[in-house]
Parts: sequence; structure tokens; C-alpha cells
Amino acid sequence: MAKFADLVDGWVLETEARVDAVWRGSIDMLADEMTTTRANGGRLPHLTGNLMRSLLASTAGMPARGAAGDQYTGQDVGTVTATLSSRQRVWLGFQAVYAHRQNYGFVGEDILGRTYNQQGAHFIEAAILAWPTIVELVAEDIKAKVMARG
Repeated sequence: MAKFADLVDGWVLETEARVDAVWRGSIDMLADEMTTTRANGGRLPHLTGNLMRSLLASTAGMPARGAAGDQYTGQDVGTVTATLSSRQRVWLGFQAVYAHRQNYGFVGEDILGRTYNQQGAHFIEAAILAWPTIVELVAEDIKAKVMARG
């Protein structure tokens, strides 16, 4: 995957504030892409919304997986990215214990003896593949907003 700095144009690189703004906006849009449900044109399976709400962001490392039966009230991605600098790493991770199975699929018997032949939705990989386009779109949007201000 291309480095972030390789995906933005010279206009963005002129100031640190522009780079930071594109970085923050790109992470936000990546999270949106990861949590767009099938009904809304994405790949994320949606039954109760718990999987979608379990996405968390962290600047300290990959967020820990939750426990079976946990119910999630909402994402914190916007809160984390609001003050994010382009020099900071950020991790996005789903907390729902079944997120891995939903993304990659599962064939076999679980610990309760139930047999599954579940196809993966690959919503994480699809979002990652969209990264170059996401960065480009965010950069164009920010450039248009700055130019509109004069």
C-alpha cells in the first residue's frame, strides 16, 4: 500500500495544517467505509448494528477485542481523529468478538459445537483497497473548501 505522503499532492504538502486535515479526514472516511452496511452499498453485515458500533480508534495500539455478549453504544473515531496529527499513528479495530468471523468467514465447528459455513464479507480489506481514493477525495474536498474561502 502506498504511503500517505505519496498519495497527496503538492498543494496539501505546502502546510502542516493541510496535511493534518487530510490525514484526519482520511481516517474518518476510512472508518465510514469500514462501517458502511450492505444495505447502504458497503460490505458490513448488519443485523443489530452492534458490529458497526464496535469500531474503535486508538493512538496507543490496536484496540482490544471485547467479550462475548458485549453491546456497544457507539464509535469513538471522530473523537480520536479530532486532535490527530499526521505524525501520529492510529489504529482502527472492531471490538465485537465475532468481527473476525464476519470479515474473514468461518468454516467448522465453534466451541459450542455449532457447525458453520459462513462466507466472509471482507469489509476491512475493501476499505483498505479504497485508501488511495479516500485520501484523494479528502484532499480535493479540503482544497475546495480552502479555495472557496479565498
